[in-house]
Amino acid sequence: MNEKTSVVTEPHRIGSTAVHEMAEMNIPPMPPFYHVWFAYLEKKNSELILEIEERINSHKQVDQYFLKDMHEKYFENTQSTKRIEHFAGDMLQETNTLKKLATIFGSSAKEFCEDLSGFSQKIDASTDCNPETEELLSSLVATAQRAVERNNGLEENLTLALAQITSLQNAIGKITTDANTDPLTKLNNRRYFDRVAPELLAATREDKKPICFIIADIDHFRQFNDKWGQQIGDQVLKLVGHVLRENVKSQDLFARYGGNEFVLALPNKTLSDAAAFADNIRVSIGKRKLVNKTTNDNLGRMTMSFGVVESQNSESPDELIRAADTAMSKAKEQGRDCVVS
Repeated sequence: MNEKTSVVTEPHRIGSTAVHEMAEMNIPPMPPFYHVWFAYLEKKNSELILEIEERINSHKQVDQYFLKDMHEKYFENTQSTKRIEHFAGDMLQETNTLKKLATIFGSSAKEFCEDLSGFSQKIDASTDCNPETEELLSSLVATAQRAVERNNGLEENLTLALAQITSLQNAIGKITTDANTDPLTKLNNRRYFDRVAPELLAATREDKKPICFIIADIDHFRQFNDKWGQQIGDQVLKLVGHVLRENVKSQDLFARYGGNEFVLALPNKTLSDAAAFADNIRVSIGKRKLVNKTTNDNLGRMTMSFGVVESQNSESPDELIRAADTAMSKAKEQGRDCVVS
């Protein structure tokens, strides 16, 4: 690839140019790499542009490992992803409209061509038709046929474009999902929770409804992990994620907050409601059998401690999380496997 990359100003050309240039650099068109190069060609993120151009100018290789680092560094915030996704959605809608119009035109042109051909054959069979009329009809038939053929080519191109844009939109959707999801438990991650919690808190307060925050921590997780190994520890974390997904409602916000700690925000629940909810989770967790999938050995019972607080209409999400964490620490002090509110 040339050291000086062309600036793409037309939005509809960015995607194809990104794929072409990545191919020149032997970079696989994986969604994270594509996302970075699309943003670079879009020329809206000055810091990203500067970092990439400094690397190019220093004759260092722009490879998939570098783009992976750039994706992790610059796309913690999903605003650019949303912008690209919005553009892909617009293109998809426009292409769909064009395809429908092309199909309608093709159908009409084909019928017109068939009608002209039939009429021309009738004229040919007539003995009193002059040569000029025959020539005119033949010309019209040929023109109509060419229109049908051009439309068929247009439909094929639009179908291909439709498939490519749909694929791009799906890839961007996967990037967004991956950026917001903890890969082990398949729960939301801390970044997603930290972004959405303030919005949920503000909306609940505006509606003058209660909202509670819960911090949950797996008891003796480090000892458990050390005794049975990381694979079993991962199995335990997945189990907690499964139980949470089974019990939370769509309006609730929950995430793996880090390590063996989980956080929940429950709108429209009072402190007593949230404490009862947490206790249901605690009981459900305690009933699950932990079995080594390799040896079928019984690994004992897992327990969790919970801290629950209710918003008093003035705290920030961070303050509520700290308060819930303090309550959870008290649950640990009281012997673990309990809920403190």
